[in-house]
Amino acid sequence: MLGLPMLLGLLLRPAAAALCLALAALALFLARPPLRRVFLGQRDAAQVRALLLFLALATAGGSAALGLAGPRFLVPLAAIAPLVGLALWADTRRAVRSLDVELAAQGAFAGLAAAMVVAGGASQPEALRVWALATLVGGANLAHVRRFLGHAHGLSAAELRRRALPVHVLHLLLAGTSALLLLPRGPAGLLWTAWTGLLYLRAVQPWRPLPARTLGWREGGLSVGSLLLLWRALAP
Repeated sequence: MLGLPMLLGLLLRPAAAALCLALAALALFLARPPLRRVFLGQRDAAQVRALLLFLALATAGGSAALGLAGPRFLVPLAAIAPLVGLALWADTRRAVRSLDVELAAQGAFAGLAAAMVVAGGASQPEALRVWALATLVGGANLAHVRRFLGHAHGLSAAELRRRALPVHVLHLLLAGTSALLLLPRGPAGLLWTAWTGLLYLRAVQPWRPLPARTLGWREGGLSVGSLLLLWRALAP
């Protein structure tokens, strides 16, 4: 959820300010477990030290990005602040497995890519395009994984039908948004839009059990392919 937006931002705008933002975001992500424990009253010295260390690293990275790029990247960060707040609130209450919360977290992570490209010199409309596509890619994949796990855990037919609906909705939104925003950009946009169709076909295939290693290599390869194709389609 964090890796694809972070790498996408670095590929699109490889700048020192973007790297500093990525490191700050990584530090904040690693601060979640000690923050949750401190919030729940488990304030032992090790947890407090870890939390303070990660917060200090995030502050240093954010300050360095601000000094290098100015305040323009704060606009996308301010826009995703409610999503970050919702994800953190749910995390402290162990509600992170619901789809709506996971989608909010994915939107927040995609906002990092938007902020990184702005820090690297992109315009705000370009950042909005990056955010929309990174959110939809991550959201469609989340829906697919939840449906797959539902089959693997033997959930009821009614629950599986409920989990299938977001798969269709999010993949169709991804394909439609890609066609609207990226097809006019040439062959790379066409290739990416065709790729979203293949992702949709993969997600709606009848379920069959797969060895964990096979599944891991398949999904990892698709993620790498998605990252590289989306980068080429969005590249200035």
